[in-house]
Amino acid sequence: MRHHNSTAAPLAALMNPIAGIATSLAWPLAAVGADVPFAERVISTTETTPSSVFATDLDRDGDIDILFMSGGDDKIAWYESDGGKPPIFTRRVIAGTATVWYSLFAADVDGDGDTDVLSASYDDDKIAWYESDGGKPPTFTEHVISGAADGAASVFAMDVDGDGDIDVLSASSNDNKIAWYENDGGSPPTFTARLIYQQYGASSVFATDLDRDGDTDVLSAAGSDSATLNWYVNDGGSPPTFTKRAVSMPTATGVSSVFATDLDGDGDTDILYTSLAKIAWFESDGASPPSFTERVILSTTPIHAHTALATDLDGDGDTDVLATLPYDSKIWWYENYGGSPTRFYKRSISTTAFRTPSVFAADIDGDGKTDLIAALRPWDSSAGTKIAWYENLSPCGFDSDCDGDVDLEDYVPFRAALFGPR
Repeated sequence: MRHHNSTAAPLAALMNPIAGIATSLAWPLAAVGADVPFAERVISTTETTPSSVFATDLDRDGDIDILFMSGGDDKIAWYESDGGKPPIFTRRVIAGTATVWYSLFAADVDGDGDTDVLSASYDDDKIAWYESDGGKPPTFTEHVISGAADGAASVFAMDVDGDGDIDVLSASSNDNKIAWYENDGGSPPTFTARLIYQQYGASSVFATDLDRDGDTDVLSAAGSDSATLNWYVNDGGSPPTFTKRAVSMPTATGVSSVFATDLDGDGDTDILYTSLAKIAWFESDGASPPSFTERVILSTTPIHAHTALATDLDGDGDTDVLATLPYDSKIWWYENYGGSPTRFYKRSISTTAFRTPSVFAADIDGDGKTDLIAALRPWDSSAGTKIAWYENLSPCGFDSDCDGDVDLEDYVPFRAALFGPR
């Protein structure tokens, strides 16, 4: 964030009355944080071709652990945090019985109060979950959900049928399937495979209540050049059936990842996606059923963006965007800049992170700020391969001079008028 010494004092003095006037005029006071500094903390340089990362409290000790997949030795493993500041991590293997891991997820699949792990592995067409025994540290038992998801590329978990237990969803690109697996609630549960839709080149699946009718809908993306991004409306049946609704994508090809959240803060759920040439989102109009308007965050050819993810990275109360660009030697995030429609401002987390296939966001060190976890690997060798996290070093959130108040410069309508756009 730029500082203007000649005006800082009078602007600080005017903060409260101007904020009051703006509120009375119903101006959108969208607070935007100062530039957030990040420090790279390397966890490991010995993993080979890591492909996916995830973060959760896997051992229920109150701190955040890191899950990852390693393609070189075909393992799912996790790094146990010791809760230090900064934390020290101990590597623990969960499984090594699948080939070409593509996607992982964590959820309490069997409803026993601890966190289990799910995986999709491409070459052996497997969707599996790994049951935690709740130990300190936990050990895991593999349960195969399906061995017939040809080219398993994505896995997700949510209560799809509203019966109180966690179901599993998958996208598989060789048999072009979006499927869900109904949990019978047993101990351990068994699963019944149910087809949602045949989507050519299916590469990513996500679940949320997109139309706000109380049940879980499904979103999918496909990596083929001709595919579109679809959503599937849950009819609330037992078991539910799904009706396809296309989300218009006139210029997007090779959609690699899909995510859904309220990006513009208007109370409905928007859709975020990445593709060969775009990072973009579809703004929901909140209708029943909703329709969507595309808003582009980044568009250039080719960017081969992956891992669409949204979270409040700068602690200012709105939702920012994370996406990986494997051909770029940088990790970027896109700051929510407010406005109508919402705009996003590109910011750098790292300029030395060549090829980043996966990122995730969580408070790794327990300081109340959102950090970033990344898998990094080069194209030609294992040299430079890393599992790393990027510590959020912002000392005061969007109080840019750390004086205890929110600075006028950080309010979008006034900053743009006084100092010009960033």
